[in-house]
Amino acid sequence: MLASRITRPNSRSWIREYSGNRYSQYEQQQQQQQQQHFEDSNWEFRTNGSNNGKVKLLRPTIWAVAFSIGTFYICSNMAASNRQHVEKRSPGLFDIFGLGNGQGDEEERTWALMADSHVQRLVGRAHSVAGEAHAKAIRRIAYLPSWVPFEMKRTMVIAADKWYSLSRGERCVYAIAGINAVVFGMWQIPRLLPIMARSFLHDPRSGLSYTMLTSTFSHREIWHFLFNSIALVSFGTSLADIMGPEHFTAFYLSAGVFSSLASHLLSPLRPALILPSLGASGAVYAVVASVMMLFPHSKIALIFLPFLPMTISQAFPALMAYDLAGAVLGWRSFNHVAHLGGGLFGIAYIEWFAGHWGRLVKSAELRRAQKDN
Repeated sequence: MLASRITRPNSRSWIREYSGNRYSQYEQQQQQQQQQHFEDSNWEFRTNGSNNGKVKLLRPTIWAVAFSIGTFYICSNMAASNRQHVEKRSPGLFDIFGLGNGQGDEEERTWALMADSHVQRLVGRAHSVAGEAHAKAIRRIAYLPSWVPFEMKRTMVIAADKWYSLSRGERCVYAIAGINAVVFGMWQIPRLLPIMARSFLHDPRSGLSYTMLTSTFSHREIWHFLFNSIALVSFGTSLADIMGPEHFTAFYLSAGVFSSLASHLLSPLRPALILPSLGASGAVYAVVASVMMLFPHSKIALIFLPFLPMTISQAFPALMAYDLAGAVLGWRSFNHVAHLGGGLFGIAYIEWFAGHWGRLVKSAELRRAQKDN
């Protein structure tokens, strides 16, 4: 009995000591993994890749120009295709009396989709839709598996109603903001940090050109993501409605790439200040600059100065002057050169290049007509 009383406390203490050691080892492993992820993703620990720290200028310039040309070519073809589709759907004389095959057919298909029994059980008989695509989205929700809760399906219907109530330009801008949100969420996953640091940061010394595009959708801090998203939605929705989603997409992507290219090309002037960069600020600057060119007397209120209303033609030059000072004096808080590049791209595009978009779409329509014949 005495021996058993002595042995039992010793065994318990041994178990506690063993468990404590195992837990300490586990903590050390976790700390080492987090430190490794930090070093792989942090700017100061990034290697310069296979480029040995040299900044190449010709390859990224060719890549940026080729990407922009290809983007405008693809988007103009998409615009021509959409215009052709709209013309086919537009009602003619026979459609007015219900005798044609144009818009009446789409209305009949929409009515048939909403008359489905599953759809009516979900939304009722009097649910209004914005068109055939909206009706198809609701039908897909109605035919989700039975294990999906009814309340979740109703929430998805509300989201679909909200989405299809937006204009095409608004949907384009919100889609870009959604991509930014997804990339921001990926930055918050520790195991993805090495991939994000390699593919969603643009380092002029890395020898990679495609990161001039991917870094445009990349935000690591919440304040950076929110500021750019608010500015994009505030100014981009009006511009996208004016341009159309295809034109705006080509303009926005090209602006993001060229703002990164501007920072890339000027980085060798100050090698000590070369740092990887990320963010949609350059593209957003281009959007704001374009709105200023189109509506110079528009009233705006800055987030950090809401009590001081001013016109956009007063506020934006002040921001550009701030970035010019930052670029000259070597401030490292923001990528000031990319901001300047994006702003100048927006001004130059509206002044000299925006008028050519109609010709691109017209040539795309002619190519499609020749191919059909």
